[in-house]
Parts: sequence; structure tokens; C-alpha cells
Amino acid sequence: MPPARARTFHPAVGRRTAVLVPAVLAAVVYAGALRNGYALDDEFIVARNPVLRGEGGVRALLLGAWWPGSHELYRPLTLVSFALERAVGGSTLEMHALNVVLHAAAAALAALLLLRLEAPPGAALGAGAVFAVHPVHVEAVANLVGRAELLAATLVLLAGTAYLGWRRPGAAAAGVVAALYFAALCAKESALPLPALVLVLDAVRTRGERTTAARLVRRNLPVLGACAGSLLAYLGLRVAALGWGLGTEAAPYLRGISTAERMATAVRLWPEYLRLLLWPRDLAAEWGPAVIEPVGWTHPLVWAGLLLGAAAAAGALRSWRGGRWAAAAVLWFAAAAFPVSQIPFPVGTLLPERSLYLPSVALGFLLPPLVAAAGAGSTLRRPLAALGALLLALGALRAWGRTAAWRSTAAVYDTLAAEHRESWWVDWRAGQILAMSGRALEAEPWFRSAVGKVGANDLRMDVEYAAVLMTLGRYGPAESLLRHAVDAFPRSSAPAVLLASLLVETGRHREALAVLARAERTAAGHAAAEIRDRRALALDGLGAVGPALAERRLALQDRGVRASAHGWYHYARLLTEAGDTAAAAAALDSARARLPPAVHPLLRLDPLPPLTAPLLRGWRGVPAAPLPAAEPTP
Repeated sequence: MPPARARTFHPAVGRRTAVLVPAVLAAVVYAGALRNGYALDDEFIVARNPVLRGEGGVRALLLGAWWPGSHELYRPLTLVSFALERAVGGSTLEMHALNVVLHAAAAALAALLLLRLEAPPGAALGAGAVFAVHPVHVEAVANLVGRAELLAATLVLLAGTAYLGWRRPGAAAAGVVAALYFAALCAKESALPLPALVLVLDAVRTRGERTTAARLVRRNLPVLGACAGSLLAYLGLRVAALGWGLGTEAAPYLRGISTAERMATAVRLWPEYLRLLLWPRDLAAEWGPAVIEPVGWTHPLVWAGLLLGAAAAAGALRSWRGGRWAAAAVLWFAAAAFPVSQIPFPVGTLLPERSLYLPSVALGFLLPPLVAAAGAGSTLRRPLAALGALLLALGALRAWGRTAAWRSTAAVYDTLAAEHRESWWVDWRAGQILAMSGRALEAEPWFRSAVGKVGANDLRMDVEYAAVLMTLGRYGPAESLLRHAVDAFPRSSAPAVLLASLLVETGRHREALAVLARAERTAAGHAAAEIRDRRALALDGLGAVGPALAERRLALQDRGVRASAHGWYHYARLLTEAGDTAAAAAALDSARARLPPAVHPLLRLDPLPPLTAPLLRGWRGVPAAPLPAAEPTP
């Protein structure tokens, strides 16, 4: 039973109100997200994902990677939710609406969790309200791919509230919790700490008893064993989908740093966690260099982090001997944040705000003792109530305004540029915009600055920078960059394809074929078609017209290659070399149909275009027209 002092609370609200009000607050404060479209990862994982259009069938959906065409992460439940929305013609408004509904459900469950722990309704309402309006949740709620975080956290909280429905955790509790654990893992890996969170909840529930950590584990062996079974089942599916390994690439600025530096950087982030939880005025889509840099153990903020950790541990130990609420807050946050803390392994971003969604539930555990301190007759009651209302209002306003920052990819970058001009993302984005505008000479310094801040360890940036260098005729630096990318990202064909283009450009056709042969081992789908596309060019350069025609025909079976002008133009060149002038003329017409009329005079077969012609190579961007209604078949 809870300690006697828990009964001195005097709630001013009922239990139903304590659950419903946070849900309504969450829906109202985040309603602005309904105006959002696709931003950043949404464009690749939701908008352009062929799996969500039904390509590959149910198998591709259930055993496919989170990132299309990669071995990056495994979140089948979240993908299924997107696929169902796409199947019924769901718009971005409806997709964002589901995100808001999930956030409202999570806020209600955060309040219900405290009620199940016999906290007063006033404290439960406060916990749910803080969770509902907290600005650090904007990235998870307002960005479509944040649904993975929302689904996982909602299922974890549902498992926690269900678990607390049994006074003694037995077979029934184990079955329900294990089933929800498996579903949560299939939504996102952030659900991994659920068994530890169950122990935290049981520690609070048994706060009136002399409960040791060992006794908590023994009490919960059925639940922990069932969860272990769910974890093994999930890992089996994950290995089938991704193979062995973590299934994610480390952030580019964390690749190659020592374990000691990574640990120091992890500790340096602890004050940032506290700031984001208590005063989230400064938010960012990307906290990497030069906003926050990896550091060593001599950095002052590392020592500040150690002091903060020591203070939190001392407070938790003291709280364990009493009401255990503060201990629960510390333990919940530590367990929930551990997978993305950079301590067990480096993750894809330094400080992803969305990763604080489930850990932020810890703030709610601090409210019961505050409500007790502000109980009836206390002189602190009104000042604390007024301060709490003010902080909730400020949080709601900040969250409401922040949702617009995720309206589109451009909005994300514009916001980051306005708030953190020093970010490597800003430099990279400036380079992208200039490169796409045909201003490669101006783009190059921006790319160079971004690479200088994080190293040549971001696949997409490396490829884009190399393309700019090739446009400027700087083949030596471009080749060095691409060879580094080929070695650093062996599962990706993009750097190999561009490197092969460079080698064809410089007449090194046999080297190009060797690079493509290596990349072909792991390529599939459109990536395999791109390899055939470049192999056709290299074979043509060696005078092997027959094999080049065979590769070109195979490449043109791919919709992506078929939609491009350069593939048809090279096909026309090969047919001319083979003496089939009629077919060559038809292929040339197909190439022209995919380009603006102003470009048509540049497409000629007499004289035969050299392999170095930009419209033939295809790596230098050329605007493409939509596919004609009736396209020829190669």
C-alpha cells in the first residue's frame, strides 16, 4: 500500500477529467500540424516509398527496411499504418490528423499511468497536461515519420497502464504486456526499454513496502520472461529483414571518433536533456556541428554533465527511501533515453528531439510531491498553481508556433538557418540550392564548409559534392571523395554509380566496370538498373556494342531509367552504331519527348555524340518531361 501521506492530497478534479483534459489539450495545441505537408524524411519514407504504393506486396511491407532500398532500421507496424492510409487515398491532412490523435492518446495515458499509481487526480492531470503541450514533442507530432515515436510510446504507456491493473504480475499481465511490447518494437526501437520501465512502475506502486531491486525482479519474472520472448521474436524478424547488425548508420560526425570521445559527448548532452525538458525555448531539427560538437573529457560541459548525473543519482537514492516519485523520474528517463544516448552505440543524430518523447513522461513523476507540498492550507498552493499555469501556457504557445517549422522541407531548413546559422545542415542546404540552380562554382564553398564540419561521412552529401566537383571539372578531388564513399558505404550503389560516370568521363572504362561489378553485389531494383545504365556506357566506350545494347535494354526496363532522356539518347547512339537507323530514330524521339523543346536541337545522331556529351551521360541534372501517354518498349 502507498504511504499514509499520499492520502493527504486534496484533488480538485475528478479522475475522468484528469484523463480527458490532457487529450483535448494535446489535440488543440498541435492542431496546427494539420496544415503540414511532407518534410525531410517524410519525402523518402512516405511520399516516394514504392512499398507504400504496393510494390513488392505484403512481404516487402512486413520484411522491408524503414528506409526504401536500404538496410536502415525496421519499423513494419508504422509502415503498415502509412500503407493503409495510402490505400484509402489518405491525404497529408489525414496522415497528420492520425499523428495528433496518437499524441492525444499518449497524453491521456500519461495521466492514467499516474492515476493507476494512486497519484491524486490533480497531479495526474498536471502530468498529462505537461506531456500534451511540451514543445520538445513538436518534431515527433508535426513530422509524419514521427509516427514511429508516437506509436511506440503509446503502446508502451498502454502496456504500463495495463500492467498496473494487476496487483500481482502473473500470467495474464505477462501475456498482455508481452503482446504490446512486440507491437511497440515493431513501431520503433525506442520501445526496447519497456521491461525496465515496468520495474520502475512496480517500484513506485510498492513504495510503501521495503522493496529491493532484486525483489522487484523476482516479482516480475513472468512479465520479464514473456517480454524476452517478444524481443527474440522481434529480433528474428529484424534479422530476416535487415540481416545482422544495428541496421543504422552513425551520424557523420560520430563516425571514426573514439569510444572515449563518444562517451564524453554522451555525458556532455546531459545538461542539454535537462534544458530541453525544463526550458525548451531553443529547439532545432539538427543539433550536430557546429551547434553542438563531439567533445573530449576535458570539456567543461562534460564535467557539468557528471555533476548533474551525480546530483540526479543522489536525489533518486534519497527518494527511493520515501515516496519514490523522484527516483521514478530519474530511472524512467535514464532507461527510456538509454538506446539513443550515444552510450551503447552511436546513432544517426546527436540529439534527436523526437527521441525525448517517451523519456519526457518522467516529468509527470515529479508532480505528486509538488501537489503534496501545495496541499490544502499551504502558503505555496496559489503561487505554485499560478506558476504551473504560466509554464503550461508558455509551453502551449511555443509548441503551437513551432509546428509550422515542420510544414515542409524548405520550412525546416529556413527555420534552422534563422536560428542556427552555424549548423552544417545550413551549409549543405545552401550548396544544394545553388547546385540545383546551375551555380556550381558558388555551391562548392558551401559544400566544402559542410564537409569540413562533419567529415566526408554523409553519403548523400558526399555524392552531391562530388557531382558539383565533376561539373567544375575537378575530377581528382571528386574521385577521392567518391572512392571514400564507396568504401564507407558498401551497401549503397549511389557513390559507385557516380564514380563509374567519372571514370567513363575520363576514358577509364575498365575501371568503371570493376567499380560497378563490386556495387552490383548488394544492389537491387532501381539501383541495379542504374548500374546497368552505367555499364552500358562503359561497354560502349570499350567498343563492345552488342553487350552494351543488351545492358541498355535491361536498364530501360526500369521505370526510373525509362523516364530519363539520357537512357534513350544512349540507346539511339548504340542502335546507330549497330546500323539500325530506324530504331535509332524512334529512340531519339523518345529522348526528345522527355526534354523541353529548347533542348531538342542538341540531340543529334550525326555526327555520333561522344560518350562525354552531358546529355548522354546523365549524371549532370537535366529537366525531365512527364512520360508520354504511349511510350515505346525497348
